Amino acid sequence: MRIRLLGDRVLQSVAWRVADELGWPDTFTAEYVAVTRLQADALVTLDAALADGVKDLVRTAPYEELVAT
Repeated sequence: MRIRLLGDRVLQSVAWRVADELGWPDTFTAEYVAVTRLQADALVTLDAALADGVKDLVRTAPYEELVAT
């Protein structure tokens, strides 16, 4: 899935905070988490390690929840 990089200062700031908090060296994955947080939405991922790692930052949901709606 492609993500639109908005170049938005708020998005970049939140992404860097997420990356820093989780000890990530860059914001590649943190941008997904930042968009999720800023949109007050749920992060849907098949990556169980990612879902577990961000569960205290954003709501996560399984893929099945996405396709059930």
